[in-house]
Amino acid sequence: MKIKRSFKTSLFILIFSLVVIPAANAKGVEVLWLGHAATRITSVEGKVIVIDPFLKGNPKTPGKYKDLKSLGKVDVILITHGHGDHIADVSELAKMNNAKIVANAELVKQMAALGWLDKKQIIGMNKSGTVTPVGDKVKIHMVRAEHSSSLDISKHVGKGSASIVSAGEPVGYVVELENGFSIYHSGDTGVFGDMALIGDIYKPDVAMICIGGHYTMDGEKAAYAMKQLMKPKKIIPIHYGTFPILKGNPVQLKKALGKTSIEVLEIKPGESLLF
Repeated sequence: MKIKRSFKTSLFILIFSLVVIPAANAKGVEVLWLGHAATRITSVEGKVIVIDPFLKGNPKTPGKYKDLKSLGKVDVILITHGHGDHIADVSELAKMNNAKIVANAELVKQMAALGWLDKKQIIGMNKSGTVTPVGDKVKIHMVRAEHSSSLDISKHVGKGSASIVSAGEPVGYVVELENGFSIYHSGDTGVFGDMALIGDIYKPDVAMICIGGHYTMDGEKAAYAMKQLMKPKKIIPIHYGTFPILKGNPVQLKKALGKTSIEVLEIKPGESLLF
């Protein structure tokens, strides 16, 4: 059946679609690494997800991105744990964009109680949970991480008082986008056997994994985790070289991987990949 439309009706529909419907990322899914664990993901339909925003004080973040406005409109922020090198710019970025903030329930509630976040913006959840803060087509799955989590509240307590408090448990995320493409972000973690379950259940296409060592996996342990346990198609190494103590590097990772079908996508802070 043909539907006839007048010129005015057709023009209205065109204008409405340009103004109301968000611009899609016609090239696919963009992953922008900003140094350390900080990451911006732009979905096929233009939804923007930022993970662990530590930018202004990050020695590896390019100058352009130390201005938080350069990230554009941010829809949702994911926090893996409470350490300062993962939450430093959460409060400012969330206020600028009226963005939703997803984190472990204890962490995000503590941050709201301290006045760092607006209670109306927070989404507290826990491992194995799934939320859809930017619409049903984008699913955010919270998964396990093997690390610690605390908050430095020194600005809120008197002199001589304890300034470090526990902040729930660390987590990782699998972000499943509109076209089915999925990205695993490890946050800070050591190797744990349930990485195999993450691979079996969520089947991430790309894994962004920490390789710096000392506080997290180094290249050798990350290689074992990916090759023997999770088995993603591609790896983006992150969380290395930010500070001198994080000595793990992509060369170590590639050597430890040896012959494998897993592709290592080595990029510099400020560079992006399109999938």
